[in-house]
Amino acid sequence: MLVPSLLSTALFSLLITAVPAEQKRPAKSATTTSICSSTTTTSATPEPTFTYQSCGGFRIQQKPCPSGQICVDDPYKPGCGMACDAPGICVTPTFCGGFAGLRCKDGRKCVEDPRDDCDPENGGADCGGICV
Repeated sequence: MLVPSLLSTALFSLLITAVPAEQKRPAKSATTTSICSSTTTTSATPEPTFTYQSCGGFRIQQKPCPSGQICVDDPYKPGCGMACDAPGICVTPTFCGGFAGLRCKDGRKCVEDPRDDCDPENGGADCGGICV
């Protein structure tokens, strides 16, 4: 009797992992026994949401950035940015990073400055960036 019970539990576990997350529903009357249990608490810091003018990308009427600003990839959106014809964002170039390790204010990210040839991924450990 123990073997069929273990076999059905194993098959149930395999079926549950094969079902997409949005289709999973909690069982109405299921009892789960666990030998080991661990609890991991993760506190995710929400990404800041700043408002930037859109620029670049593959559009018929690209809007240029205002004077004193540059068009860069949006680091808050996934993907390859303007290299894949997605629009960028206009930012005022505020220096960050570099040898001094200057941090950005207001929770902004320090990203690679597209205007220089310094690449932090290829030996440029002291590359400066811009705050976005």
